Amino acid sequence: MKRIFLILLLLFILTGLLSAEVFRIGGIGAMELMNNPINKENRQEFDTEVDIIPGLYWEVILGKLGFGMTYLVNFTSVDTVVPDMEYEWFLDWIGSIDFRYHILGNFAIDPFLEFGLGNAGRVDISNFEDNEELRDPLQLSLFTQAGGGAALRLDNLYIGGKLLYRIGNSPIPATQFETYPLKNFQLAFFGGFSI
Repeated sequence: MKRIFLILLLLFILTGLLSAEVFRIGGIGAMELMNNPINKENRQEFDTEVDIIPGLYWEVILGKLGFGMTYLVNFTSVDTVVPDMEYEWFLDWIGSIDFRYHILGNFAIDPFLEFGLGNAGRVDISNFEDNEELRDPLQLSLFTQAGGGAALRLDNLYIGGKLLYRIGNSPIPATQFETYPLKNFQLAFFGGFSI
């Protein structure tokens, strides 16, 4: 009897959760805007341009509160002064744990506020062969960000955008890695599926 009661209770809870949006997953494209003065002398050529960094993100929504993660990754080539090399290649990433407050709850237009903690970095993946001493292999930093955005829900699909401001960007404690040169603002557009 207890088992049947527990199974019915579990089915009731799951049915209630499925009637509201509880999970989102999708693609995101982000643009880093406005230079941050950290490590100005160490910036690469791509830092003066507006590049779109692609990635993925997911979110679990419980009522008006949501939490999830964003993963952005980009491969970049820049001209080099190293002999016998045409380009240097870099792998950049920006990853964050995101907390969102959905202001209107379960409406077709979904404005939200966001706060995030994350890690950003760059690794030089060039093939230097005999020029290893020229390599500056890694930049890492921890950051916090806050902002807002809005999404438009279309049944189980959604699209939207957000603008985030970087509150802080600091080196990883107890390491000697250079700080990753994050920019002050991030403008992102996203879309995907929800259940």
